[in-house]
Amino acid sequence: MIVVASEQPGLADTVAARLQHDGAVAYATHSAGGCLRVATSVSPDIILLDPRLPARLEHLLHAHPITAHARVLHLSESQLGTRAPANIRPVAA
Repeated sequence: MIVVASEQPGLADTVAARLQHDGAVAYATHSAGGCLRVATSVSPDIILLDPRLPARLEHLLHAHPITAHARVLHLSESQLGTRAPANIRPVAA
């Protein structure tokens, strides 16, 4: 299960749709608060974050018992305006 979070709805929706097309269960969220609500409700394995979201969000996700196990990845800055959302880089835990 994957949560995609971006304040740019088109980005989050596009990435989530492509992941769903490839068979993943993916949720799009459009704010830091929305990401926290969805992620703590569905216990995702992976959380993809737009690097423009507040840095504190990642800390909150790691601190929450439901999302502490999730791998948090950031979409790369160069990736945000392109069509292929597969380029993600890991964020140190």
